[in-house]
Amino acid sequence: MKFILKLIIPFVFIVLAFMFVKILISKKQPNLSRVPDVVAPQVDIIAVDQKDHQPPILSYGTVQSYFETTLTPQVSGQIIEVAEEFRVGNMVKKGALLARIDDTDYTAVLAQESSNLSTAKRTLVEEEIKAKQAAQDWQASGRKLNSASDFVLRKPQLEAARANIQSAMATEAKAKADIERTMIRAPYDAVVLERMASLGNYANQQQPLGKLVATERVEVRLPLTADQAVLVDLPGLHQKNSAKLTVTLTSATKAGAEWKGQLMRTEPSVEPQNQVTYVIAEVEGPYQAKPEPLVVGTFVNARIPGRVIPNTYKVPEAALVNDAYVWVVSNEDKLCRITAKRVYGHEAHVYLRLAGKELEASAIKPPLHIVTRPLATFKHGKDVKPAFVSEKR
Repeated sequence: MKFILKLIIPFVFIVLAFMFVKILISKKQPNLSRVPDVVAPQVDIIAVDQKDHQPPILSYGTVQSYFETTLTPQVSGQIIEVAEEFRVGNMVKKGALLARIDDTDYTAVLAQESSNLSTAKRTLVEEEIKAKQAAQDWQASGRKLNSASDFVLRKPQLEAARANIQSAMATEAKAKADIERTMIRAPYDAVVLERMASLGNYANQQQPLGKLVATERVEVRLPLTADQAVLVDLPGLHQKNSAKLTVTLTSATKAGAEWKGQLMRTEPSVEPQNQVTYVIAEVEGPYQAKPEPLVVGTFVNARIPGRVIPNTYKVPEAALVNDAYVWVVSNEDKLCRITAKRVYGHEAHVYLRLAGKELEASAIKPPLHIVTRPLATFKHGKDVKPAFVSEKR
């Protein structure tokens, strides 16, 4: 009996366990498949309208002198005077005396040439009297005056005497000019850039005494790329009387300073390697400018007013994808991919023309809501949650 119980009890436990598991399985709730909620991503957008824009064209250059003169004497001699104003950095007026060379030798030459001129005048008077007397003597001999030779009437002698006077006058004028040339004067209003003249030095025609830079105006040579040149009304030979464009110059070394110049002319050649065109801007009165003077050698940044770009959209640079299209959020908060063409870029912004047919097909009404930072996962027609952001101008 015990043996039979030992065989039956395990079997009973197995049956009970099987029935218990079956009951648990029958009471288990069936798993219901849940569709995940679709979460629309949030995108930053700005509202832009199509309108005319006039972005400035940016360039750069180094300030150059309009006139720069190396003072070289036309006469030789010892320097006996150097003006106090003739110092590096000082401004001098046109005609101001900068240095003086000893004119003793040239004064002596002038006296000699004045004496020679007086002698030549006396000789001419004597020849005129002799010529008149010769004509009277010829006629007194009963001969006609027209039968006398020029030599008898002393005509060649008269011509020689007159020529001697002209020569003496020219030589005297040169002697006077040499005396004037011993005084070295400023040829225009200028600032002294260099000075090599000193008291006691011997000046000659091969030795410079100093260097001056005109203060009336300065020039800046500005390069323009081919894309920039298209957007600027370049001054040319056929535009002499046209209005000059005003150029604004700034320098990183002189914070807060700003100078106004005018675009005066365009260089008649283009660099063959990079197709850069150079324009010349002029600034009047640079050394009198406030709050800072614009001196020669300063590196400046230039802003040139460009032509009006009609019917364009101004958007951040990051909004333009692959330089080919932008993402626009429709009125139903869906993404629309619109083909775009870059016209010009300036300070992290681009000026675009969008495909008109695509806008009409998507039924998007202005102003356009353009995504400022599109993602690579964007798809046409995808739902999004737009959020307006403010642009930093």
